[in-house]
Amino acid sequence: MAKYSTISVPQELHDELQNMVKTKPELGYSSIAEFCKEAIRVHVSNIRAERKEAFIQQLNLPGILKDIELASQTKGGEYREIFENLMGCVFLISPDGKIVNCNNEIADHLGYSSKGELLEKDISTLFADIRSMDEMMGYVIKNGFVRNHEIKLVRKDGKLLDFVLSVGTIRENGKVKGYVGTGEDITVRKMVEARLKRERDLYSQIINEMYDAVIVFQDGKIKFAGGQCKSIGYPPEELIGMRVLDLIASEDRKRVIEITRKRLNGEDVPPIQRFGVISKEGDVRKIETSTRVIEYEGRPASLSVVRLVD
Repeated sequence: MAKYSTISVPQELHDELQNMVKTKPELGYSSIAEFCKEAIRVHVSNIRAERKEAFIQQLNLPGILKDIELASQTKGGEYREIFENLMGCVFLISPDGKIVNCNNEIADHLGYSSKGELLEKDISTLFADIRSMDEMMGYVIKNGFVRNHEIKLVRKDGKLLDFVLSVGTIRENGKVKGYVGTGEDITVRKMVEARLKRERDLYSQIINEMYDAVIVFQDGKIKFAGGQCKSIGYPPEELIGMRVLDLIASEDRKRVIEITRKRLNGEDVPPIQRFGVISKEGDVRKIETSTRVIEYEGRPASLSVVRLVD
């Protein structure tokens, strides 16, 4: 496997990164260069990242309501068994806001030893902000249901939790009999998202300082372009869809084709290369690229960071 050359970091970033590497070994970076390489990888892998998790889309409130409706027609013991076996955090509220039933999963997430501790509690005691709860329930009363509503709940020990709630109205002969809700604890996911955002912001800063452009190309065409791209003279949006070879100076095209072929076949190729590119203005400019093979949209692609050397 080809070894990477040393990555140069602007002096103004060096001390900050050096301190981070030394004082935070849990991040797993042994050097500034290793961190920068990871920064480039993460920057691209998150280009098209979807921020909504699949489980949010799978919350089936109509199905839950139907189960409750069917269960209400059975004997008490059968009703309790059906309710307890519903997936996820589930709770049932009376018209006056009391918790009349829930399953043990929501009790566990909220720090209670059993669901018995929650029964007959006013639902408002579980919310961090009463105004937010009132707004959510007002929407339910007006529209019949709310889906995938992010809100903060309070655990028994006072810790705030991030939840996604779906709440619907239970009616019988047109009369409101109560409300049923399903929930998902997304506290950990929100913490991870916040950490990833901080890391991405730092990665982006490093990339913008170190390089003029970041380009992903696949099947000979540019799939992604980021940065200012001053070395090529094109704005990033114009580069997307262009053939890579159309940008390469004629005397370097055969070499670029051969290097790309070897790299995609797993052969040992130095990651740092220099060659000429044709700018938007038509002149040839010398650039330096650092390239590695990545997976992009499920298929092999080449990621290049570009720096003008003229």
